Amino acid sequence: MSHSFRMSISRILLCVAAGCGVACDTLDIAAPLKPPPESWDPALNDHPRGEAFRELLDEYVREGLPGVVLLVRTPQGQWNGAAGYAKVETAEPMQPTHLHHGASVTKMYVATGVLLLAEDGRIDLDAGIRDYLPEEIWRPIPNAGETTVRQLLGHTSGIPDFSGDLRYDLDFLNDPLGSYPPERLLSYLHGQSSIFAPGEGYFYSNANYFLLAMILDQVAEGSHAEVISQRVLAPLGLHSTYYRGESGFQTPPGLVNSYQDMAGDGRLMNVSDMAVHSSRVFFGNAGLIASSADFGAFIEGLLSGQLLGPEMLSEMQAWGERSRYGLGLNYIDTPFGPGIGHSGGDNGVLGQVRRFPGLDATLVLLSNGGDGGAPARLFHRLWADAMELALGGL
Repeated sequence: MSHSFRMSISRILLCVAAGCGVACDTLDIAAPLKPPPESWDPALNDHPRGEAFRELLDEYVREGLPGVVLLVRTPQGQWNGAAGYAKVETAEPMQPTHLHHGASVTKMYVATGVLLLAEDGRIDLDAGIRDYLPEEIWRPIPNAGETTVRQLLGHTSGIPDFSGDLRYDLDFLNDPLGSYPPERLLSYLHGQSSIFAPGEGYFYSNANYFLLAMILDQVAEGSHAEVISQRVLAPLGLHSTYYRGESGFQTPPGLVNSYQDMAGDGRLMNVSDMAVHSSRVFFGNAGLIASSADFGAFIEGLLSGQLLGPEMLSEMQAWGERSRYGLGLNYIDTPFGPGIGHSGGDNGVLGQVRRFPGLDATLVLLSNGGDGGAPARLFHRLWADAMELALGGL
């Protein structure tokens, strides 16, 4: 998917060469890493393929992933284990309980918050977003005057993304860790052309969910973060999930370092400052941090009806004609049936959070190797292998 704060390789290298102050230590791990000792609690793992899962993760660490966590829950049992390193510099082993940036996985939580308020009768999904946002916010944004809440949720608004404006690229190039308040981010949409008329296509834009969070801020008695904390996280007991309403947000204890293969040569840069900055600047479309167990508990709780009623949950899974996207959820076709959930990727962030309803199975795969270069290629291969190992034969 498209993600919030991913700079191109050339822009990052220019940035580093210019000495712009980003903390990007280069780590030569093109050579294989030696996996640390086993990092899983046998008391929490009763899956008969547990040893095979551990060997699979170790294999991909040897090939170049800095760290990885896998959660598997099927009728055969569960397994939650890790391999590699949460912090390569200090050789801190990755643990299943480590916290990871969710990037675009955040969109599922924000969509759930919107739909909860729709159930309350406080948001009309088919009303225009101009009914909920101040005119000074919506008027300069292409299509915003004709776009509905439902179209934001399903990426059918035709509203462009922030990165469609060259100023966005130049500003983040020159000042990657600078101040980017909401009005500055929204200004990158001003003057852009719409992608298509509202409802006439599908275009994945982070701006859609940025605006949804602003709608929640306007409608809720508090803020959109409080809606997520009180109406989404608390009912499911997600105590290892951090968004804007949780103490310690941005750098909670147990947060992994983030690494990016900038030049595509297997050398990773520590881009943790950039990953944290992204969670600080962007909201709605990204920013949530959680453990693998909490990510799994969320998708299971959501799809089992613990948060939304049947009608709204059905709306959430009304897949678009031009996409596999519903309202904050998408599905992927696999040899094992559809996997419902969301993926996430950014600088130093890779994730898949999926429920396979036909198999009563949940898979969560997270890595602190970024969405680009060798780690991304390895992650996608590992995801396919993990699905085969976990779901094959069910």
